[in-house]
Amino acid sequence: MRRTTWILVVTLLLAAAVAVAADPPKDFKSKFAALSKGGAGVFKVTARPGEEIPEATLNLAFGPGATISVSRGDEAPKDMLGDDDINSVVNRNLRTVKFCYCKALKADPEFEGEAIVGLKIKTSGSVEKVAIEPEDMAEHQFGKCLQPKVASWKFPKFSGKKEDGLTVTSMGYEFPLEFSPAEE
Repeated sequence: MRRTTWILVVTLLLAAAVAVAADPPKDFKSKFAALSKGGAGVFKVTARPGEEIPEATLNLAFGPGATISVSRGDEAPKDMLGDDDINSVVNRNLRTVKFCYCKALKADPEFEGEAIVGLKIKTSGSVEKVAIEPEDMAEHQFGKCLQPKVASWKFPKFSGKKEDGLTVTSMGYEFPLEFSPAEE
């Protein structure tokens, strides 16, 4: 009887420890801080009030460090996307973020803030779902502009095979975003 009680106590303690460790931060500030420490850090966007970015140029990448990847198409996809795979797509599309930020600055030249963009990426590389936190940022003109643009981003295809042998049809990813008016 005592052995069973001890086993039950140890099992409950382990379950509680796993639940606490797996429980992500609930409030926006602590979640933003936690995401900022990992991966590529915070993606920062600055713009000047009145700055224009023609929407027709949003998919162009140019300047120092711009790269174009060419694939013969016969490569097997990765099992899962890594931080580098996702961050390269985010970096390539920061121009669309700046486009939305410039639109928001037109309405409010003092507008600035932080957001967390959550993605659900299908194995085909297309974005299934976009969520922007905090909610007031998602409801702002900036969030309403950004959400459909992020939904159109294309990521590398992946098979969805996890290390534990299970296969998923999509994966989630979040990245922090900070935006502020550019210094004159």
